[in-house]
Amino acid sequence: MKIIEFNAADPDLIDQAYAVLTAAHRADTPENPTYTERFFRTLFTHPMPGRERHFFAAVGDDGRPAAFARLGFFTDQNLELSRLEAYVHPDHRTGTVEADLFDHVEAYSRDHGRTTIVSSAPVRWEAGPERDGARAALLEARGYTLALTTVNRRSPIDPLGPDEEQRRYDEALAKAGDAYEVRQWIGPVPDDLLDTMCRMETMIVSEIPLGDLEFEVEVITPEKVRAAEAVNAAEGRVKYASVAVDKATGEVVAWTEVGVDDGDDRNGHQGITIVDPAHRGHRLGLLLKLANLRLIREHAPALEHIWTDNADVNAPMIAINELMGYQTVDANAEYQLKPQS
Repeated sequence: MKIIEFNAADPDLIDQAYAVLTAAHRADTPENPTYTERFFRTLFTHPMPGRERHFFAAVGDDGRPAAFARLGFFTDQNLELSRLEAYVHPDHRTGTVEADLFDHVEAYSRDHGRTTIVSSAPVRWEAGPERDGARAALLEARGYTLALTTVNRRSPIDPLGPDEEQRRYDEALAKAGDAYEVRQWIGPVPDDLLDTMCRMETMIVSEIPLGDLEFEVEVITPEKVRAAEAVNAAEGRVKYASVAVDKATGEVVAWTEVGVDDGDDRNGHQGITIVDPAHRGHRLGLLLKLANLRLIREHAPALEHIWTDNADVNAPMIAINELMGYQTVDANAEYQLKPQS
């Protein structure tokens, strides 16, 4: 095997890498959704603003990949960080293919000034399906340390039934009172909310539990929001969003969104749910999640499940998700490789 870098100019290798990803997914996490083909191909052509992507394949003499990796660099803040994802075909998990790929990609990351690498491994959680633990063992053997565990959960699109949902919605609406207006949209952020949504997005890193992961706050600008929306359009990812607007200030103070990908009309992906600390205690998170489910059911009637992940220590969000019928599937162990002191 040799390790090569490849990009959008190598469509055949992209095809083969997608086949590796699909085979690895079937072997490792078959219960979970994975990248659609359109989404995967767009990774090579449309980087998110403030990001770079580099792709590597371990190929044999026939030029076919046995494994591939994606390395992500931040380009604005967090310049010392990189994120590594790697997939190995089940037929090539003996020998040194995986270790050789990690050797190469870690060295590439260091050579480009990235001193900390973050990667992850699927792990069993509670009574969920078995996970073999091989990736976690590999990362630990290479000096990575566990920094955060995020738990994957799945909910039906109509988890409560109409009567219970209405009761919960009415309770949350009463708790919120008359101080807030619920706004909803599909796709791009409305122009009149663009600046306040930048404030909410900038807030994310400082408000969600990150365990021992070390991230600088990324400043989100209107230009970044619109650039990210262009990437979503290329990916075929449609965002369904609900926010609470403080009537006194016109600022968005709570926000939830779900993404649905072209090529998978059964699974939605819960994105961020966040409430400004100054406006917590009004059940805005629950109110918006229920409102967003109604929006999605109206416009994506084929959808069956919403998937979410939360830090295992994020008790408030876990409580909301359990209230809404989310069931645990498995977890991702987030590992961090830091420079030796």
